[in-house]
Amino acid sequence: MRILKVFTCGNVDDGKSTLLGRLLLDSDSISVDILHQLTEQGGGVPNLALLTDGLRAERSMGITIDVAYKFFTTKHTKYILVDTPGHQEYTRNMYAGASECEVAVVLIDALKPIEAQTRKHLEIMEMLGVKHLIVAVNKMDAVGFEQAVFLERQSEVNAVLNPLENQYLHWIPISALAGENVVKSTQAMPWYTGPSILECLESIPALSDTHSAMPLIEIQGIYKGSAYGTVLQGTIDLKNIWHRGTQSLEMKACYVNGIPGAVAMPGDQVTMQVSDINGVERGQQWGVEAPLQGTECIVELCWMGAAMEPGTLEFILRRGTAERMARVDFPKHINPNDIQHINMTLSAPIDVLMERIAAKKERIILIDAQTNATVAAGIIKSIA
Repeated sequence: MRILKVFTCGNVDDGKSTLLGRLLLDSDSISVDILHQLTEQGGGVPNLALLTDGLRAERSMGITIDVAYKFFTTKHTKYILVDTPGHQEYTRNMYAGASECEVAVVLIDALKPIEAQTRKHLEIMEMLGVKHLIVAVNKMDAVGFEQAVFLERQSEVNAVLNPLENQYLHWIPISALAGENVVKSTQAMPWYTGPSILECLESIPALSDTHSAMPLIEIQGIYKGSAYGTVLQGTIDLKNIWHRGTQSLEMKACYVNGIPGAVAMPGDQVTMQVSDINGVERGQQWGVEAPLQGTECIVELCWMGAAMEPGTLEFILRRGTAERMARVDFPKHINPNDIQHINMTLSAPIDVLMERIAAKKERIILIDAQTNATVAAGIIKSIA
């Protein structure tokens, strides 16, 4: 059974929490006692938004400020639903939730043109390389299920998206409140013959073939003369010769998730006895083809810290298990939630496969060395 992480995004009050509640309700994933509680709080009708707006502060303010997770399972898929904030002040929370996910459900309010924050969310999804976008035009019941309104919102979104990003777009008119086209197809819009949101999610194929990609291992540490780490991509066995820079290693034995075995798959924890443990360290990446090593990076950052003036500062950069000091050049003023391209110089080289940069998989965070607070998150765009 595959696991699919899905997040929702859009402007405040576009209906993200209600949509997730409807998905859980109509897929029979809400227990009887919780449904009874929601119905009482909704005055006889289940208040679906309360299912994911779990924080007391969110309820009192009427907005989602945290990242809420819910789970449900169909015959073929286990879903992790991520409800991310829509308010501009909490863009960093939305970025954090989006960075984990593989599919985005973008809610557009049928009653109004798309707004600046929705454009920001589309920008973040392109930045993170999310390929499958389900664009759900919500509140179609409030506009009489008119096709012309749906087409108008479709045109507005198409004008924002970068055609070079090669995203797969799925357009669905819905009413999250009424349950139209969320789990089951609707009869209210005969002009639409496509799938519901759940039907669309079920039809999305495996999004990344990490099994057939170039084998790559990230080292987590050394213990009693053996190296242990995680398979990032590819299928590895004892026949592989591992490379990093000018170094090469032969694998003598391999334990997969603690069990002796000759084959490991993406995500597996492996312990390896190798021909020469000298020079193998935490944070390194070893591949069947040697990764590129570089110290000069261009990164795309979503800034989460306090506002910064132009200048150069040092932060801790963390990418997987690799940690380096990074001298970061701010070309212009940057505010919380801003997204900028930034140049930085690392204290020592890190290992990067170019195919992972192209696939937007090289994600990083910046940490303030004094407070240990995370001040930015982003992806490596290039390295030299």
